[in-house]
Amino acid sequence: MEDREKESPLAEVEAEGPGGEVAEPGPASVGEPAETADPAKLKEQLAYLAAEFENFRKRVAREREAQAAFGNEQLLRAVLPFLDNLERAMGQAGASAEALLSGVRMTYDQFLAELRKFGLEQLPAPGGTFDPSLHEAIASVPSSGRRGGTIVAEARKGYLLHGRLLRPAQVTVAADLPEDGGDASAGSGEKP
Repeated sequence: MEDREKESPLAEVEAEGPGGEVAEPGPASVGEPAETADPAKLKEQLAYLAAEFENFRKRVAREREAQAAFGNEQLLRAVLPFLDNLERAMGQAGASAEALLSGVRMTYDQFLAELRKFGLEQLPAPGGTFDPSLHEAIASVPSSGRRGGTIVAEARKGYLLHGRLLRPAQVTVAADLPEDGGDASAGSGEKP
């Protein structure tokens, strides 16, 4: 009886022939027309399958809700020590500025190290070459000491998450200076 409960309802339909007797699997039972099966039994099995599917649908919906509600639990648990450290830093209002800055810097470094465990990477920007797929140019400054397209300053850091861009870095880029030093249209003889 227990083995029969573990089988799917479809297995019972396939195994039973007309009149409820168990048919041997073979060519006659495989292509058997549906009219020979008991309609009441088929209706019961269909209702059973419909109920099973509805239960499955509800279970998947509950799992999705739980994942949405608690999906960031691991990340948030990792962030809590940094909140503790920042609260300690705020409690040290009477401390020297150097001691306070040192504590905040240590908390910042600890926070970045923990976020790296979750796949977060900072984009290196100052001194590098501008890449429009990773950087957002917010300004361009003439710079004779640097090659054009070199990143001069960074207004906001950019981040990658597991190698995919999470947020582009906002940067100021060095622009090439005109080489002739004069008006570019003066030698052409054409009027604008």
